[in-house]
Amino acid sequence: MYDGTSTVTCKAYIAPEKSEEAIAKIKKAEGVKVLGNAQFDTFSNELSIMAYTIVEIPGMPKVERKDLAEEKRVELHMHTNMSQLDAITPAKDLIKRAIDWGMKSIAITDHGVVQAFPDAHKFLGKDNKDIKVIYGVEAYLVPDSNSIVTNSKGQGLDTTFCVLDLETTGFSPVEDRITEVGIMKIKNGEVLDEFCEFVNPEKHIPERVTKVTNITDDMVKDAPTIKELFPKILEFIEGSVLVAHNAEFDMSHLKANAKRLGYKFDYTYVDTYAMARAVYPTFPKYKLGKIAEKLGIKVEVAHRALDDVDTTVKVLNKMMQEIKAKGIEKLDEIDRKLVSEDVKIRTWKKTPYYHAIILAKNYVGLRNLYKLVSYSHLNYFFKKPRIPKSVYKQYSEGLILGSACEAGELYQAIENKKSEEFIEEIANSYDYLEIQPIGNNEFLIRNGKVADHEELRNINRKIVELGEKLHKPVVATCDVHFMDPQDEVYRRILEAGQKMPDADNQAPLYLRTTNEMLDEFSYLGEKKAYEVVVTNTNKIADMCEKISPISPEKCPPHIPGCEQAIKDIAYDRAHELYGEKLPEIVQDRLDKELDSIIKNGFSVMYIIAQKLVWKSNEDRLPCRLKGVGWVVFCSKHDWNHRG
Repeated sequence: MYDGTSTVTCKAYIAPEKSEEAIAKIKKAEGVKVLGNAQFDTFSNELSIMAYTIVEIPGMPKVERKDLAEEKRVELHMHTNMSQLDAITPAKDLIKRAIDWGMKSIAITDHGVVQAFPDAHKFLGKDNKDIKVIYGVEAYLVPDSNSIVTNSKGQGLDTTFCVLDLETTGFSPVEDRITEVGIMKIKNGEVLDEFCEFVNPEKHIPERVTKVTNITDDMVKDAPTIKELFPKILEFIEGSVLVAHNAEFDMSHLKANAKRLGYKFDYTYVDTYAMARAVYPTFPKYKLGKIAEKLGIKVEVAHRALDDVDTTVKVLNKMMQEIKAKGIEKLDEIDRKLVSEDVKIRTWKKTPYYHAIILAKNYVGLRNLYKLVSYSHLNYFFKKPRIPKSVYKQYSEGLILGSACEAGELYQAIENKKSEEFIEEIANSYDYLEIQPIGNNEFLIRNGKVADHEELRNINRKIVELGEKLHKPVVATCDVHFMDPQDEVYRRILEAGQKMPDADNQAPLYLRTTNEMLDEFSYLGEKKAYEVVVTNTNKIADMCEKISPISPEKCPPHIPGCEQAIKDIAYDRAHELYGEKLPEIVQDRLDKELDSIIKNGFSVMYIIAQKLVWKSNEDRLPCRLKGVGWVVFCSKHDWNHRG
């Protein structure tokens, strides 16, 4: 059924005497229904329908959405068909729609690439039309890896360590509670004391957790609460350095409880997971049991606090021997002297990435954006073109960093109910925070990660509250992947081709008008909805200058001495072919060709091509050359293959 925006080629055999009448009817029809066979037309190279029956449908006017708002929003998160196998609309069509709607700005943020920029540049033309395109990318940002030692205070390796492990009702330090504490106090590898207690979490232990830890509600019902036990824990660990495997998990629960109960928690702690990656960089996995197995340490019972602590102690002692053998004497030397570049590379490859929006404010930012995209493909490509946060910080001048979608670091921290301190730390690392229509994240309800639509709204409300608290602008975006609501069918086809199980449950990732977005975020209140939809999106757009992604100059690369090099290569080959004294016709032709190449600045391109030819010959790869100008550059092997 034709909706006024999508097109498809339709062919039908109509008697010549009735063809004009039929075409006139179709042109006037408000809508038509077509019955026929869909097939690929090899002549026109497109999908077409061989129609057998065409029926007119009255009362089906062409649907055309318009942005009637007095002040328009700006879309800051938009994908074109250059977001590979994910989005479908060319940049020029999206920009044209924005112009038709009267928008003053629109951003292009494809996944990991900038390949839509030339298309946008060409469409805008020299006059740049009456719109500002903001050039950006949705990057795969990798957080800097956790340090081995955190909050060092200059302690030596001979200090007292408290190796600990917690069992909890779940992963969230905000909503979940501790069920068991196991601690071993050691010095110079010797166990000095032990502490092991069940804790009454004052809530049900989920069955999935019981399956892992074997701790049941009955086992902890008569145990002390954390309020009763926490002072004893602090007394036991006083004056020591804490150690844990995946230490951030245990420390986040201890910090959350300390804050909840009003205690100060300012300890140095060591992560044996990060330490193992540095000490044993060739190990395939770094789970505690796998490390122990590799080191020949027998593990009796896993996922019970004191048993896991015992294993961690044995692993720590082995690693400390390796560290001391490298001449390291203090804790704060470990990260600096132990973590090599090779370890860093292995680390970012195994660290989860998060989506983030990077926008170029000016030409300095555009240059840095191109650098980051290049580095992500050349130096940090592992399944996706990744950008480590430390590398982004190095080239962040002229750039704006946004927190992106559900796949972003901030959204997932809130979704996974991380601590308030952790969430604020993440939010502070971004220039602006992003919220999206709840329909974009309905898959979280289907997956059981969130309960309902109201919880999705609450996540957006939480991001808005963070923005207010941290003085960060919060913007509402569509995360555009197609132009109009009905275009979802094309993305459905793309995802079905990739065997995605939820391809038929497409999110409404279409370009929305200002009023559509104001209606979507009305639950924030009229004033706040206008702020995130209109005011703040325009504020971010105003921070970005009107720039061109392609220089009007030719800007060829430069290789020092390329002009002389091309002369030497040409004359050496000519003398090899014709002797020391060149025939006049060859000499004249050489001078003419070289003069044209060198004076017009083409030497560097010829030298690059020549280097490619040499490399092809060296690697015994077929090399096909075209053009008379190449004769003097060819080896005999090349010449023989030209025929």
